[in-house]
Amino acid sequence: MRKGVLVSMVWLVFWGGMTPPAIAATEATQNVVAQTEVRSLTSGERVRLQRMVRDMESAMQTIDAQGLAPFQDEAYVQRWRDSIERYRNDLLRLPQGDDPDLKATTTKLAEFEAVVAFGAREGARQAAELGDVQGTLAGIERELRANRPPQWLPAPFDDDEALRWATTAASAKLGAQQAIEQLERIRAVAYLPRNPGTVGTGAAYDIQDVDRLLTFADATVRAVDDALQETVANLGTQFNAQDRELEYYRRLDPENPSDRMNAFLQEGAQERIYGELDRQLAVTQSLAAWQRVFGAEPGEAIRERIEEIESLRGRYAAQRLQAVGDSRLPEPRSTDTDRLAIARVILAEPSNGFGQHGPVVLTTPDIIQRERQVSRAEIKSIDVSLSGTLTLEGTETTWHYRWDEFKFATPIRQVESGDWHIWWITAKKFSSGWEGTPIGRWVSGAAIQGDLIPEQNFRE
Repeated sequence: MRKGVLVSMVWLVFWGGMTPPAIAATEATQNVVAQTEVRSLTSGERVRLQRMVRDMESAMQTIDAQGLAPFQDEAYVQRWRDSIERYRNDLLRLPQGDDPDLKATTTKLAEFEAVVAFGAREGARQAAELGDVQGTLAGIERELRANRPPQWLPAPFDDDEALRWATTAASAKLGAQQAIEQLERIRAVAYLPRNPGTVGTGAAYDIQDVDRLLTFADATVRAVDDALQETVANLGTQFNAQDRELEYYRRLDPENPSDRMNAFLQEGAQERIYGELDRQLAVTQSLAAWQRVFGAEPGEAIRERIEEIESLRGRYAAQRLQAVGDSRLPEPRSTDTDRLAIARVILAEPSNGFGQHGPVVLTTPDIIQRERQVSRAEIKSIDVSLSGTLTLEGTETTWHYRWDEFKFATPIRQVESGDWHIWWITAKKFSSGWEGTPIGRWVSGAAIQGDLIPEQNFRE
């Protein structure tokens, strides 16, 4: 109930909206008449009664201005009950009779009691409906901090990654929207007086904390929406750029001297062309995965783009056969036995899924050392000041990746067709990275499927 209507509401409930000619006192107040000697009031006593009336009117104005919410606090209710008891005791000390000032004071005390009784009853009802407000607010804050909005999802990604992103985003947004509903209800009804402390130092949640959590939840909803829009925008940009980028592969001609040298005969051309086509295919498949995770089948333009890239891959394989004849493994750049052994261990690892392979050829002369730095900001809290200034507090985590790598090629047999294709594989051993990085052991990095190769063309 809003402030300023409490007293009038009591009149409506108790007296039907009509101002009675005289208000019956409560039983406790009526007993005053029987307990005190009847005599005339002195002028000083009359002044005291008039002052009591003014004080009770002032008290009811204060109650009316503050509204029902403070009545959720037992200490607040008790304070007014103590005031009523003091007024009642003051009346007991005065002579009783039909004195108009005495009647007016007794009537005002009954009105005051009715207001407090109504407020206590409604406050108790509100408190019961709200439940444990402090526990609810603490739970809301825990959930908001646990369900962080994801950053935008860069391509390439597969169906599982798209599903994980969508699940995280939906959980964060739904949780924040539910929090907003709860917080708005609490803010409208709950009694949460401001206190000088903070929740972090053990103080109770107050109305400023409710506003802070509302800002936090609003920011989470916006962050999810922004990440969604940024993901869609970037996928659209990449898809539109593909049309220009694929034009190079559409025009490849093994009869063109420049194409023949750069795209077919040059060392590393096979790995480079197949790798780039695989990257383009992964981007388009990301668009398809994105649409599927939101319940839609990939559109015609995406399906046609996937078919085109797969066709360009097959077309390039045929053009290479035309340009260079039967495919063969590249000339080894090294015969280092340790690296050859490492490559065979990587190929034999079941989780890599390579399967049956042929001879292994090292395509880089030495182990190369590389490093890369990646940073990510993580927002820990969002606070808003009384002036409306938004403050984000958090940390920026930087991972420094260091690793050794070398590359090798090998024929790998396709289970379904029995055909052999040359695969170009990067072996990596990390010495530093994030907590999920495999440190100190050789693992498979990028793996690119290349030309079909006849088994008779294998050679060590």
